[in-house]
Amino acid sequence: MSTYLESFILFILCSALYPAKYLDACHISFVLLSFAIFCFETVAKSDKTVIRLGIVILILCFFIPEISVFLPFLCYIFFYRRLYLLPCLYLLPVFLYLCKDTDSVNFLIFPLSGLCFYFAWQNRKRNELEQMVKTLRDNNVEKEIILRKSNAQLLDSQNDQIYIATLKERNRIAREIHDSVGHMLSRSILQVGALLTVCKDETVKPHLESLNISLNEAIDSIRNSVHDLHDEAIDLKEALTALIDPFTFCPVRLEYEMSSSLPKEIKYCFLSITKEAFNNIMKHSNATKVCIIAKEHPGFYQFLIEDNGTGIPVLPEESSGMGLNNMKERVNAMHGIFHISTEHGFRIFISIPK
Repeated sequence: MSTYLESFILFILCSALYPAKYLDACHISFVLLSFAIFCFETVAKSDKTVIRLGIVILILCFFIPEISVFLPFLCYIFFYRRLYLLPCLYLLPVFLYLCKDTDSVNFLIFPLSGLCFYFAWQNRKRNELEQMVKTLRDNNVEKEIILRKSNAQLLDSQNDQIYIATLKERNRIAREIHDSVGHMLSRSILQVGALLTVCKDETVKPHLESLNISLNEAIDSIRNSVHDLHDEAIDLKEALTALIDPFTFCPVRLEYEMSSSLPKEIKYCFLSITKEAFNNIMKHSNATKVCIIAKEHPGFYQFLIEDNGTGIPVLPEESSGMGLNNMKERVNAMHGIFHISTEHGFRIFISIPK
């Protein structure tokens, strides 16, 4: 906006210097042509285009010296773009005009040229500062986005560490309950059983039998609690990694994108299918690589196992193997989709709704 305002001010000042005796249709046409060329220079993106238009102005000034009073206005774009050679050539038609018309007012062309240079320099500096501010703002926004992503990753990492620590603590508690309390209850049951065997007093036997029943119920309850703790403590990614690490038949790549709050039925289903798939790969496949993809979507869980093995003798639908049937039954029990394809290797696709 400042470019157009400064250009308008320069045009008014230069117009005040134009001699009134030359205000005829021909001269006005040349003035309008010069103004049009300046407008083209303002929107031109190439310096070469600006120079070509400036040469046209130079030629016009030799034929009509009176237009030289507009040279400060026409030099504004050259000064802004730091093109100083052509404005120096403009001194030739200026001197010719001053020699033709020695009016002292015409010498104001030089102060106007200085004002033009000042306006162009100020505008260029202002635009450079604005560009610098925009660059700093963009850099700050970019760094803020990177910082937010880093903070989110840090929080996710902390949550994962807390979750893993929680799983380890649950496993430890389950193991201690199983080893200590379970062992003492088992020993107490054996002792009560021995007492029932050697006891001859019929009045005491009912109490021992009741105690024996209570101890058996207690140990069953503890076993169920321990199993529940252990089931909740299983981390599917760690469990899959534990299956992949000892699998030396071929390289296995794991892509895991699931949350930590998975139902235990889903965990055991995917683990069992992975075990069975590894067995089938070793027995029936000549694969050189395996890919396992586990993803959680808003409405379903997706599990994919594929290899590049060849030479499968029959279609999976025609196979009577227990392994594939067991996989299919597990998935069907959770109302999921089980699909097998043999194009470009062996591929098991599973989708289970939430």
